[in-house]
Amino acid sequence: MFKPIACALAVQLLCASAAMAVAPTISGPAKPDQAMIEAGAKRFNQSCVYCHGNAGSGGKAAPLQGRDDLTREYVMETIANGKQRGAFNMPAWKGAFNEQQIQELTAYILSLKNAGAAK
Repeated sequence: MFKPIACALAVQLLCASAAMAVAPTISGPAKPDQAMIEAGAKRFNQSCVYCHGNAGSGGKAAPLQGRDDLTREYVMETIANGKQRGAFNMPAWKGAFNEQQIQELTAYILSLKNAGAAK
């Protein structure tokens, strides 16, 4: 009874680790300018607000305001490659957004650090 479940879990873990091993690394400027943040805000309002709420205030997905635990690398990788936590699934956006657009979104999300309190 446990063998099929254990096998399925092992396959999922192997696939996840293989995907992480070949996941592209996205780099960009460490200090974004205001234009980059504004471009990210526009894209966020078009594509991310449904799950993450207005100005990253939260909704179906985690709030992004007031988060001092988010690193630039983590945000970029999560946008590019998606994330799954239990039943919640954030899709990978690397097919929809180019590297510059992901950098802009990251700049905007990190700018929300001081906007409101973490929930």
